[in-house]
Amino acid sequence: MNFIPIASPRIQEEEAKAAYEVVKSGWISMGKKVQEFEKSLCEYTGAKYGIAMNNGTSTLHSILMALNIGPGDEVIIPSLTYISSANVVLYQGATPIFCDNDPLTYNVTTDHIRKKITPKTKAFMTVDLKGLPVDYDSFNELSEETGIPHISDSAESLGSIYKEKKVGTQAFAHSFSFFANKNITTGEGGMVVTNNKELNDKLVIIRNQGQEGRYNHTLLGNNFRMTDILAAIGIEQIKKIDSLLNKKVSIAENYSKAFNEIDGIEPPFVPNYVNRPSWYMYSIRVNPLIQKDLIDYMTRCKIDTRLSFPPIHIQPFYKNKFNFKVNSYSKAYDSFKSFIDIPIWADMGNKNQSLIIDKIKNFMNNKVL
Repeated sequence: MNFIPIASPRIQEEEAKAAYEVVKSGWISMGKKVQEFEKSLCEYTGAKYGIAMNNGTSTLHSILMALNIGPGDEVIIPSLTYISSANVVLYQGATPIFCDNDPLTYNVTTDHIRKKITPKTKAFMTVDLKGLPVDYDSFNELSEETGIPHISDSAESLGSIYKEKKVGTQAFAHSFSFFANKNITTGEGGMVVTNNKELNDKLVIIRNQGQEGRYNHTLLGNNFRMTDILAAIGIEQIKKIDSLLNKKVSIAENYSKAFNEIDGIEPPFVPNYVNRPSWYMYSIRVNPLIQKDLIDYMTRCKIDTRLSFPPIHIQPFYKNKFNFKVNSYSKAYDSFKSFIDIPIWADMGNKNQSLIIDKIKNFMNNKVL
């Protein structure tokens, strides 16, 4: 039996040729290909502005820099997210204020955020966990009501459709990632998309060491630049995104149909305001008592699975720094202890998918709780 990975990017000859042409041109740093990639992603998402950077952490960090968030300020974020969502707040000397999540969608709601707002709150961040968009309209209402900017960590949701529109124009700013396991990849890379011109203009300066013109530094910036080599790959990847996602939607539908018939396995919940998740990950929910056993069984079957990332409040650095307990954000912890990500990638084929379903069914039929 061959090993079935959790994800597998579709990198083909087109990407190799595009990268080679950039190398052959002699201009490999940030240039025209970056601009073309930005334009392509804006056209895809419907956003007015796109600012490509070297990774998704830089995109989040640069947004906080542009908002002048610093010591004494607070940024509200979910505990159930990747570590960079919190790290960028600390990079600015500000304080991350964590909140719990909805156990059904794994995402935060406005109720979770609202409870944490104080006079020190300078932004709140939502995360489209596993590619499922949050209820953006409710967060827009909260942002308008409070005047607090809504930052969306959309690293996992490129291509998701919320109320008939692709994710990328709903929040004050969206941060996308092009890491190797994302639906489209440049290996490393990220992009901020926004409809706010003032933010765009600041980010263009910040990502290039704070320069306006050559060696004229008007803002505190950083080297967040993307190279033309990566952008050339990204341009080819964008052309494939809907083809990839359509296949993943079909796989997800097949999975959900099968798992609805298996006792003890709960497929992902998709609320009615989401027309299409990106299916960055397909996460089944199981009894926490069997989570590890099922993962071990799948490993023996040469099928890759992931627990995704632990809630930030139980990560050693944050747990020690803020004296968190496991139950400080109990819904985040309970969610983490119950879900398992299983392989979902566009070209995995029916045979692999059927094998995964059969192995999970076999495990559940023979497991006694």
